[in-house]
Amino acid sequence: MSAKGADVKLKNQMKKTQILFMVVTFICLQAYSLPKSFVREASGGNWSSILIREDLTYDAAFNEVLDVVAKIFEMDMISKEAGYGRTNWLYTWNTKGKFTKKYRTRVIFKFSADRSKVDIKTEAEFGGEPHWIRGFDTRLLHTIKQDISGIIGRTTL
Repeated sequence: MSAKGADVKLKNQMKKTQILFMVVTFICLQAYSLPKSFVREASGGNWSSILIREDLTYDAAFNEVLDVVAKIFEMDMISKEAGYGRTNWLYTWNTKGKFTKKYRTRVIFKFSADRSKVDIKTEAEFGGEPHWIRGFDTRLLHTIKQDISGIIGRTTL
């Protein structure tokens, strides 16, 4: 093979290697891109409060909140006496129902001692075992808060 033929062969191989590198890089970036609604937060996010309508008893309000949350999530811990509930991790929230090992979310709610409000918190983790990055999911918080507010929340004129 001539030197010119070797150069052409080397250039073609380099071009193929560059294309392969770009494809692998693109796939890696897609695989590890954070969901847009994920906010990195070491504490797992902040609490958001919903004032409860005055015409609702605590039992009714607790049951309604539990019903809203349990329609999406499986419950991990429920204590009606303490006014507390926490869900299991859900691995399908931002993947249109498709299971993923890289992103998980859950909801926590707690009623105030005077039972006049319920605080909602969403937690999210990204990355997978054993290197989860803690935070919360803004879309989940907005959705769950809106759903609960529509059922038990006070309205203002």
